[in-house]
Amino acid sequence: MLGFACLMLAGVALPALLRAQGPDTSAPPPPAPADTPGAKFINPTTPQELEIQGLGERAIDKLTISLVNEVKSALGGCEPEDAVDMCHLKALSSTNPIRSMPRITGVKFTSLKIRQSDNAPDVADKLALDYIDRLMQAGDAPPKVLVQKVETPDGSPTYRVYKPLGLTSNCLKCHGDPADQSPKLRARLKAIYPDDAATGYRAHDWRGVVRVTVAEDVPSQ
Repeated sequence: MLGFACLMLAGVALPALLRAQGPDTSAPPPPAPADTPGAKFINPTTPQELEIQGLGERAIDKLTISLVNEVKSALGGCEPEDAVDMCHLKALSSTNPIRSMPRITGVKFTSLKIRQSDNAPDVADKLALDYIDRLMQAGDAPPKVLVQKVETPDGSPTYRVYKPLGLTSNCLKCHGDPADQSPKLRARLKAIYPDDAATGYRAHDWRGVVRVTVAEDVPSQ
């Protein structure tokens, strides 16, 4: 959980971290490959699609504010290994995460380098991550958000809004070079996240995405 919360903290400053980011009118990503049925990126143009994008962005902003406050509280006056313990217990609900926004039906942080298996990307997530990674590898800035339409098994679509996020120097306490971490912190991270792959970052690196799922309509109760 500490990784997600630190990432959200970094997300507040993302435009400053990625100065090359273009305007919101940047070209949309390519469509999903043919071997990934039921998931495609869209460039919102209709009122419904623009509303969905707006809902997703507002939901991400709400999560950011909440988690930034939690991280500041956890890191205030304690050692990093103690913050790991506190933040790890603050599990983020993957369903109905924002009561005031009933159309937000899921929240997830995912990355190409995950800290825990619960955050592993599914096929649709991987499309977004790979697209952003290609842009970053080419020296291009990612778009502000990606919007993806996903068909559900019953044939009704849902939408995912992805926001790429980077890291600040504070995040490197737990996501930087393991050689720079204290033995106590390394042992604590290993105990909580035995398959941790989310290390070796530098400040301002791209870390992953936060994704919210938006229902086409308000879900029935």
